[in-house]
Amino acid sequence: MNLESGTFIVYKVGDDGDEQPVKVDVPDFPRQAAAAARTAVAERLASVEQRRILGEGSSQRGGLRDAIVERRMGSIWYLDAAGVPGMLPPEEQIPGERLALRDHIKVVIVEGRRKGPDAVVVVSRSHPQLVQRLMEQEVPELQTGQVVIRAIARDPGRRTKVAVDAPEGDVDPQGACIGRNGVRQRAVTSELGEEQVQIVAWSADPAKFVMNSLIPAVARGVELDTESRTAHISVASDQLSLAIGRGGENARLAARLTGWRIDIRGDDPQDDAPGEGRPE
Repeated sequence: MNLESGTFIVYKVGDDGDEQPVKVDVPDFPRQAAAAARTAVAERLASVEQRRILGEGSSQRGGLRDAIVERRMGSIWYLDAAGVPGMLPPEEQIPGERLALRDHIKVVIVEGRRKGPDAVVVVSRSHPQLVQRLMEQEVPELQTGQVVIRAIARDPGRRTKVAVDAPEGDVDPQGACIGRNGVRQRAVTSELGEEQVQIVAWSADPAKFVMNSLIPAVARGVELDTESRTAHISVASDQLSLAIGRGGENARLAARLTGWRIDIRGDDPQDDAPGEGRPE
């Protein structure tokens, strides 16, 4: 017998011979099957989407993306990273940077991460690779290999030093990255708020590289102690504070860029205590 779904009343003969009404629920098999199929399809699509996002995070790690700020949950910003759901956690944010809904920002992909039944791509604004990708976007010589980036030291939101070189020696690497009237350098810094980006000429001669790394200060000389890997640098008295930087920032970034411990002294005996920077 074919029954439609619903509740029916049937009569059952009791022990005393009387008919007693009994409720019988007939399940809605077609609707249950359709609901189960829809659930299975939804789960399958969610699984496919999760694998796609995790794959994107893996294969595009370090890639530059244009992103739109969509919402904030606590200290975490969620973005649309060129069609992929992105997450910008506190440790990947530029300290002090103020974001707002619908802001367009540049980010680099760090990794894909599962988040419950979903997945997101973790992105960064503080990673040194962001500066490298921004420069590659603005400097054709970096794209062709005429200029290469040898090292980057970054204090997000404040200052970044980038050491550049021309392997073939056919171009000026600093000039190429700065651009005429500083146009290329400004294009990079415009994406980073108040952060400064300083272009340093790399050198295979460690003494020269260390001296170059102290820009905008000009060093007079350097003595390298290879045993302690310390560079003892002398500067003019009027260059001492510039070479050390606020809170030792310039010396610290120079040390991270070059891999040498930096010891800076003014050439006047009346100068203050030496400024130091250590590679991390």
